[in-house]
Amino acid sequence: MTVDTKKVRYISLIRMEGGESVLNVPYAEMTVDPDLIAGFVTAVIIFAKTPIRTIRKAAYDILIEVGDTVLVLLVVDPVPDEAPYREKLQKILQNVESTHGRKLRDFEGDVRIFRDFALNIIKEFPYFDIDLDLVPIRRSGGVRIGFRVGDVDRKLEQVEAFINGKRTVAEILDLIGLPEEEVLGAVSALAKYKWIGFKRRLSENDILVCSDCDDSDLDKLRSQYETNAVDSLFATFDGVKSISEVFESLQNDRYDRNALWFLINKLVEYGCLTTV
Repeated sequence: MTVDTKKVRYISLIRMEGGESVLNVPYAEMTVDPDLIAGFVTAVIIFAKTPIRTIRKAAYDILIEVGDTVLVLLVVDPVPDEAPYREKLQKILQNVESTHGRKLRDFEGDVRIFRDFALNIIKEFPYFDIDLDLVPIRRSGGVRIGFRVGDVDRKLEQVEAFINGKRTVAEILDLIGLPEEEVLGAVSALAKYKWIGFKRRLSENDILVCSDCDDSDLDKLRSQYETNAVDSLFATFDGVKSISEVFESLQNDRYDRNALWFLINKLVEYGCLTTV
């Protein structure tokens, strides 16, 4: 059985000695304050006479993996098999203790130093299952990513540098010098916080239709290409002809095929053309 990331609500790293929550990665809205859950779990672990690995509540389960310096806490909707979730929690636990074990033992109260471990959690539990055939596109005005510091920020910037609205996720994976799981985790985080969206790469069999869009976007294209070329191409899509049929209708004209593809993709990006 595989992990269903849609069931994951919250993951937290809690220092064993003092019970501080040093890193929190939220996935879904919760009715209970996660800090209260962390405090409750820490108290139970410290005072329990027998090891506790699962706490079942009415609406969710809390899965726990305990190490020498830290415990990893996962709040998840009830799942039929905990094993694949625990396997990933154990990877996170081993990774954080090998990376930050000394800092956790000699803790001085500054939790900010643990934020750049967040991508190590997200690569095990990405926010979404990413379709490799989709093309990520940048958006403006996303939500601030609280753990975007240090190593996380550097890797997110690396991924963003490869997002140009043309490459699929699979193509980015082939080009970038980062492990696949880190790239998919980074892409899922950028999507979660609305810094990117996704589109499907057009094929010649797609049928497009004209849609209302900002005239300023059309003017940008008119300034780069002949006005007649942009307007005639825009008007050719009637919601009936496929892209290949549009190409055929323009085959006697002097328009370059690559230039037409560029214009079509731009018109789709601007919302001037939409798929039927």
